[in-house]
Amino acid sequence: MQVYNSLGRTLQDFVPAEPGKVSMYVCGMTVYDLCHIGHARAMISFDMVFRYLKWKGFEVTYVRNYTDVDDKIIQRAAENGEDPLALSARFIDALDEDLGLLGLHEPTEQPKVSENIDGIIALNERLIERGYAYASGGDVYFSVESFEGYGKLSNKKLEDLIEGKRVAVGDKKRSPADFALWKAAKEGEVAWDSPWGKGRPGWHIECSVMAMNHLGERFDIHGGGIDLIFPHHENEIAQSECGTGHAPFATYWLHNGHLNIETTEDGACEKMSKSLGNVINIRDILREVPAEALKLLYLGAHYRSPLPYSPVRLATAVSGLDRIYLAKEAAEELAQKAQKATLEQLAKEGHGELVELVAGFRDRFAAAMDQDFNTAKAIGDLFELARALNRAAMDKSLRKRGAALFAKALDAFAVTGEVLGVGAMEPKAFFDEFKLKRLRSIGLDTSWVEGKLAERTAARADKDWARSDAIRDELLERGVIVMDGPGGTVDWRMRAC
Repeated sequence: MQVYNSLGRTLQDFVPAEPGKVSMYVCGMTVYDLCHIGHARAMISFDMVFRYLKWKGFEVTYVRNYTDVDDKIIQRAAENGEDPLALSARFIDALDEDLGLLGLHEPTEQPKVSENIDGIIALNERLIERGYAYASGGDVYFSVESFEGYGKLSNKKLEDLIEGKRVAVGDKKRSPADFALWKAAKEGEVAWDSPWGKGRPGWHIECSVMAMNHLGERFDIHGGGIDLIFPHHENEIAQSECGTGHAPFATYWLHNGHLNIETTEDGACEKMSKSLGNVINIRDILREVPAEALKLLYLGAHYRSPLPYSPVRLATAVSGLDRIYLAKEAAEELAQKAQKATLEQLAKEGHGELVELVAGFRDRFAAAMDQDFNTAKAIGDLFELARALNRAAMDKSLRKRGAALFAKALDAFAVTGEVLGVGAMEPKAFFDEFKLKRLRSIGLDTSWVEGKLAERTAARADKDWARSDAIRDELLERGVIVMDGPGGTVDWRMRAC
């Protein structure tokens, strides 16, 4: 298994420090508002890493923090006239609700900054004692020039960071590159007692302390968004390695790419931000589409790649998910047929390519994921499998004798459901969920559909076929597909696109 390590910028064999066990820390959310779908990409990406490592048989300790003390939290709380910790607690609850809707696995540990103040103060004291940090006017700063390895993650040079910059008269810092480890509290701000007076942690030091408290002074994987490489992760490395006296702090550094909003048909993109008014919250998008559609969209690209987002791309993901569940539904139905031919017999009868596609899925999946979690390749294989199964379900011979083939196909859906969270649901549950969300997105509900179906049933009873066809066409215009059987309408579904 290989992973791309941002520390060194190369693909490397993944060898955890302790055989059979993996320790992983991922930077979590600063909880001052609802989380948007850009945040969701990072959390889905590392949920996938967590799931795959467990699927590979590793015992994984996964730590993802909540930053519940921060400048943005203090500012928002002041605007609301609210206690900062009460505000952050409220948005932690909202985040947990959103991640539950996304169907993400809970990390092993989810520490909060506010619960790790003693450890943060202790690391500050250690850095001062060792000459890597200094107190100044109630603040504590890390001296970047004291650490020779500064810049090894981001590939930035210290001279470039300070060139042309000056320390202003009255500035508490010795060098413009130095960063805050502890901040003196302003009047009315949330604060804790410290050797330097009342204050609160700087941004970077919190993650070092929470990671070390739960994983030790060295651990295997540190993850986060690509925007965190500098300065956050660079500063984490500096303060952690200077505080402990050994390196590396984390062996492998993994970073997911940005989610960008596609603004034009030619693919032009812009960053998602509140100032641009293009933020889409997780809970809002999940009112309209199943969570697995968002996962399919994200995991259909490599986690390190920038990913353009648009309603058209999301609709394509929904359509793809529909095809996957149609294939799973057919496989579940046809796996129960009594007459069975072995996979070997089916291969000899001319279905060898299909048999190989089905029987070899697990190995191809593992091979793709072993190459730096290549979900794009794994999802591509899943689509190929779904297309083949949907075609196979139309083959009279396979419908009659291919139960072993379809049963084996269900193993593929079990794998992707377990590791990627795609194809994990029972088909009926998926189609029912999609009905409700699709109707809601166009301003309708199931009662409207049921009413139209009742009208159609009455028209058919009166042999008013023109009226029956007109109602069916009206429903189809709204995306409702009526499924008739010998005795009348047996079900209905929403068209995926």
